[in-house]
Amino acid sequence: MKNEPLEMQEIHAIREQIYNETKYLTLEQRMALTKKEAQEMIDKYHLKIQRL
Repeated sequence: MKNEPLEMQEIHAIREQIYNETKYLTLEQRMALTKKEAQEMIDKYHLKIQRL
C-alpha cells in the first residue's frame, strides 16, 4: 500500500477480511448475518430499541 498510517492499514486488512468472508453470501444469508450481528450488539451493550 501507499505510505498509510499503521491504523489505516489495519482497517483496510479488516475490511478485506470481512469482504472475503461475505462476498459469496446470498441476500437471505447476508440478511441473517446482519440480524445476528445486530442482536449481538444489542445484547452486548444492553441497548433498547424504540419503535415509532
